[in-house]
Amino acid sequence: MYSKTLFIVICFLTILCVELNYGAPTKKPTVKTTTKAPKTTIEAKPKLLGAHTPWDKNIKAKHKKIFDDYKKVISMKLQQTHNVSKAFNPKPEKFATQAVGGINYLYLVKLPINKYTVVSVHDVIWKKDHYGKEENVRVRPQTYELNDKNI
Repeated sequence: MYSKTLFIVICFLTILCVELNYGAPTKKPTVKTTTKAPKTTIEAKPKLLGAHTPWDKNIKAKHKKIFDDYKKVISMKLQQTHNVSKAFNPKPEKFATQAVGGINYLYLVKLPINKYTVVSVHDVIWKKDHYGKEENVRVRPQTYELNDKNI
């Protein structure tokens, strides 16, 4: 009986504290400073959660190795999605990364029709037996120009 009463009192006090806090101001007071900050001319884009890094033409050895490890699967999926020949040798032109429950390695691959497509390789570092599997590779059916803003 005593524990039930104690539990009810604690719940009542918690609810009372939460209700009293609703009247608290949510806006922080502004503080005026006398020093002037220098103006910068560089405008940085805000980083979004889940957004990929900017496309980079300088493909690092680590990213090249990942692409080469999945090259057979990438070739097969390019044949299925974009009807490229079996002799087609895919090469990444640009790459980007994206942190989402692991890392997506995004590659911009030039197709024989002088268009580009995005190949995504998903890697979960902390899972064993995840690396090298076919389900980690996705090829977008859309094609793009090299400097397309919609990629």
